[in-house]
Amino acid sequence: MNVFISPFVNALMGFYNLFGNLGWSVITVTVIIKLVLFPIIWPSLKSAKKMAELQPRLKKLQEKYGKDKEGLAKAQMDFYKQEGINPLSGCLPNLLQIAVLIIFFSAFNLVIGVMEGKNKLVELNSHLIPAIKVAENFKFNQDFMGMDLATTPAKLFGAGFSMNWILVAILLLGSAGLQYFSSKLMMPNVKVDENVVKETKDKEDDMMSAMRTQSLYMMPAMTVFIGWNFSVGMLLYWFVNSGVMLIQQLLANKQA
Repeated sequence: MNVFISPFVNALMGFYNLFGNLGWSVITVTVIIKLVLFPIIWPSLKSAKKMAELQPRLKKLQEKYGKDKEGLAKAQMDFYKQEGINPLSGCLPNLLQIAVLIIFFSAFNLVIGVMEGKNKLVELNSHLIPAIKVAENFKFNQDFMGMDLATTPAKLFGAGFSMNWILVAILLLGSAGLQYFSSKLMMPNVKVDENVVKETKDKEDDMMSAMRTQSLYMMPAMTVFIGWNFSVGMLLYWFVNSGVMLIQQLLANKQA
């Protein structure tokens, strides 16, 4: 695991030394991560949007083949090949996002743990390149715009009103909102989806349409639920990550 965490720890501490602020370091590293992964997920973003637009034609294939599952599977694969899309490629951005979140979470917790005195400095230095190893008398700063990056919304809101409530609420609810709009961009047009459901007799269509609608709201709701106990530093990462993801999806939709 160290081989994956170390580059993130070095990036966080490298930009921390440059800016003197862990918050700006988190923002910079998050943007760089998204830019590095962009060429990898670009085809997937375009494919996901195209898949959504092709739903009506896929429904017609389902009507045509009915219960002939083998024939339907072959027809769908031929259809995907003809359109030049990979039906599984839409999963890649989500899988990468989860993997990077886990690694970034571990790296951030290691850095913030040293700042709070919970982790040993020697553990942090074991990940760092010689040029940015930290001395024993190094003064850490975990403040960002008046917020402690190590605290959580649950602790902050439980401690009584402060102006930081507004900033944390923006990070928490903003992340959910940005994720909602990104998901919406990858869904079929609402009117098209409703027309398909009306035209097809299979109740499976109603179920799939309902599931798509539920997922549109479920993920943002989960973001708020999980983020409630996330550190502010991780919320900052998630907010910036979601914002860049939305921009990338908008670009992909224009090219799709």
